[in-house]
Amino acid sequence: MTGSEDMLPTKIANWLKDKNAELSFEEELEVFSYLETQYELEPCNEIVVQALIRLFVTRGENEKAKQIGRSFLTMNGYSKAVLSELSLAYMNTDEMDTYFSLVRFFTDEEKEPMEESSDVHDNVIPFPKKMLLNSSRGNWLELSPTEQLEFLQKLRFESISPFLEEFRSFLVSDQASPFVQSIVFELLQEKGIDQPFKVKKLGQEGDFTPSELPLIGEDEFAKELFRELRRLLESENPSLLDQLTQTLQHHIFMIYPFSFHPKDAKLWAQAYFAFAEKLYSGTLSKPMSSELENAVSFIEDLEEQQQNYLL
Repeated sequence: MTGSEDMLPTKIANWLKDKNAELSFEEELEVFSYLETQYELEPCNEIVVQALIRLFVTRGENEKAKQIGRSFLTMNGYSKAVLSELSLAYMNTDEMDTYFSLVRFFTDEEKEPMEESSDVHDNVIPFPKKMLLNSSRGNWLELSPTEQLEFLQKLRFESISPFLEEFRSFLVSDQASPFVQSIVFELLQEKGIDQPFKVKKLGQEGDFTPSELPLIGEDEFAKELFRELRRLLESENPSLLDQLTQTLQHHIFMIYPFSFHPKDAKLWAQAYFAFAEKLYSGTLSKPMSSELENAVSFIEDLEEQQQNYLL
């Protein structure tokens, strides 16, 4: 059963349509109560599962989101909507490789019935799987971000030489997802590509040689920034620290191979704390310098862009 947004109360349907929409604490409880009841009645309802995953991720309950999503996919097979919602849950727990495998498994599963149904149209000649793969390669730039990620995951085990020029175009495209652009650049790094690539994303532009840059998890400034954030919040507000750590991880991945400027870890740690203060209380405990204000503005812009480009 796929379900429809029309079956949801208007408030919940509007929240699900708008990825930037936020719920108050009372609204969140109301929405959860409704969705939990509907899920018990219809565990295979796609729209209910999609909304529950969104809500669990919003609340930081990523494992519950993944559990419900996997359960739905196991029982019902491929669902683009459910897989898209799951992407952020896996990103939050730093398990994107697992997510790619999940996408690949259920996308392949979706294709099999189409191939098996060829006997219904006996005038259609079925193409070998290798030819189908080649066909998808020819137009992968036109695929959805989720399908592009699946393709790139498969490409990790093959030569990427035939795709270097397409990657060049993709890395400067203003239509590309910055998350997928980051995956492409990571792939170039893994393959040890030793030639410069121009990258344009989120209003920034630069030339980078993949083999000369550290991997995202090995960047020293990023490590220093996480340490500074822990120093600032670990003892006073560990819950906020967890939330901001996840937010920072997403932002670092989204802007990669670019970084934060100026490279002042204390400034950016304070900026993320000020960003959270504005977000949750609407006020700041102390005035901001112009430099700090610019950093907070940059973070707010990243957060808005992130919502626009979620898979």
